[in-house]
Amino acid sequence: MEELKKRVYPFAVISVFLLFIVLVLSIFRTTIFGGSAEVVSEEKYMFFEITLLLLLAILADLVFTHFKQPSVMILLILGILMSKGVLGFDIIRDEKLISIFAQLGAIFLLFKVGLHSHLTKVFSRENLIVAILGIIVPFVSGYLYASATGGSFIYSMFLAAALTATSVGVTVAILREAGMLQKKFAEVIIGAAVIDDILGLLVLVFITNIPAGAIALSSILPLAKVAGLAAVFLFGGVVFGRAFVRIILDTDEKTLDNRAFLLALSLLFIYAYVAEYIGLSSIVGAFLAGVMLNYSRHSNEITEKIYSLEAIFVPVFFISLGMLVDIGSILLFLVPIAIISVIAIISKVVGCGIGAFLSRLSTYDAALIGVGMTPRGEVALIIALIGLSKGVLTGPEYSIISAMALVTTIITPPVLSFMLKRVNQY
Repeated sequence: MEELKKRVYPFAVISVFLLFIVLVLSIFRTTIFGGSAEVVSEEKYMFFEITLLLLLAILADLVFTHFKQPSVMILLILGILMSKGVLGFDIIRDEKLISIFAQLGAIFLLFKVGLHSHLTKVFSRENLIVAILGIIVPFVSGYLYASATGGSFIYSMFLAAALTATSVGVTVAILREAGMLQKKFAEVIIGAAVIDDILGLLVLVFITNIPAGAIALSSILPLAKVAGLAAVFLFGGVVFGRAFVRIILDTDEKTLDNRAFLLALSLLFIYAYVAEYIGLSSIVGAFLAGVMLNYSRHSNEITEKIYSLEAIFVPVFFISLGMLVDIGSILLFLVPIAIISVIAIISKVVGCGIGAFLSRLSTYDAALIGVGMTPRGEVALIIALIGLSKGVLTGPEYSIISAMALVTTIITPPVLSFMLKRVNQY
């Protein structure tokens, strides 16, 4: 009897394992190719979507480990391969769920960057110069090109505003993988991007309130309102954050317990919410919260505890950017997209590069900063979406701007990674 058990047990285990694999594969096949929500309800399909995204994150990590390619670039490519334009159907049905995951990913990414940043290094003279020139040069270049090619005044303004944007999430992830977040050029990129986000918002508010071709008092008042709210949030957030760390978070406990960690997360989401509510990006609030918690003696423990959340949500952020690529629109408007993308890259590299050079950084560091500030990403997509929703941009105009944002986001990782490998040679 005992001998029979020894012979049967391995076969039984293998059989159950194979049946499980067949079951999972058949469910996946029905889920993906079954077609409609009648086959799998939205609530059930949600678990498949989450599983798929996490497996893709693991795949990107394996490729990064074995082939030494930037995981950000891999995640973007995976996102493109999962898009409807490539597959021919929507493998991700619950766009709201993915949007929430992606937004949380961006928040946790910038929060962790803030945990390694100092306030005086963010709002420095160098960062301010780089940010201002990084807005002026692209804005003027975009407006002149659109006007010269017959674009309407409002399209020219929206294109110019989209070119001023900077999506720092992609650049930050690459710098972190390269272990160069503490380098001077990395600090300038991150600080200038935060300032750039604030100034870019003011530009957006201005063009959405300006009458067709004329500047009036009615277009200045919203600008002043947002500028005032941004100043109150930034300076008030610093005062409140320092008090929060000193009075509430840094108690007598030697280690960070769960209660204190939840308090730190509460500060993160309060800042993200307030920033989003007043018109700033939530990632600005997340970054500021991280900078404030950097003053805590528990900052290293917070960094360790946030890793698990970061590992879940950050990959989804980059996959979602790739999924936004509309292959059909890119092929349809290939020439204008290519020209505008070149203008976007050159104007940002020149503008930010000159700003860095004037700040007495080396030529190579200036070039790194220019390339690092190149991705337009979700910020430019939001600007284009606002123009489309207000009815001032046509479908083709929206497609051109959004494609430019994604092209610059996809091009940056391999170029920046190549340049970072040669940092020590200059």
